[in-house]
Amino acid sequence: MLPFSIIPYVWNWLRLPPSTGSPTTDAKLDALVVYFDATWISGQFSMDLWSHYDNPGLRTTNHAKGFHSSLNTRFGLPHPSLHVFLDWLQKLQFEVQARIIQLSAGRSAKRRRAEYVSNDASLWSARVEYGKRLESIFTYLYPHPRAWDEFRSTTENYLRHCSYMLGC
Repeated sequence: MLPFSIIPYVWNWLRLPPSTGSPTTDAKLDALVVYFDATWISGQFSMDLWSHYDNPGLRTTNHAKGFHSSLNTRFGLPHPSLHVFLDWLQKLQFEVQARIIQLSAGRSAKRRRAEYVSNDASLWSARVEYGKRLESIFTYLYPHPRAWDEFRSTTENYLRHCSYMLGC
C-alpha cells in the first residue's frame, strides 16, 4: 500500500519491531523480518511488482481467497478423494468455459458487493490524500529538519488506516 520508491525508507524503521516481552514471539518476529527482507525487499521480487499503491483495481489476494473459500465450500471436507477432486475440476472447467462464452457474447460481469466497492473507494481516497501529503512534505518542508519526522508520522497514520480498512 506504499509507493515502491519509498518502501526502503519505511522498511528501515519497520524492520526493527519493538519487543513483545515474549522470547518466542520476538524470535518469530525476527525470523519474519529476515524472510521478508531476503524475499521481498532485497530478493527476486522487485517492489514495483507487489506494491498495490498505484493499482486502482482489485487486490490479487481477494481472488485467491475467494477461490480457496469456494474450494472449502464445494468439497465440505479438508482432503477430498482423488475422484471427488477430479469430478470437481471437470465441473469447474465447464463453469469457466461457459462464463467465458457468456462474457464474450456481451453478458455483463458480476457486480461486486457494495461493501467491497465502498472499502476500495475509501482506500483509494486514503492513497490520494497520502500522496498529496507526501508531496507537501517534500516540496515545502524538505530540507526542513522536521521533514523526516513528518514523513514518518504521516506514513504510520496512513498504514494504520489501511490496516484497519483491510481488516488486518
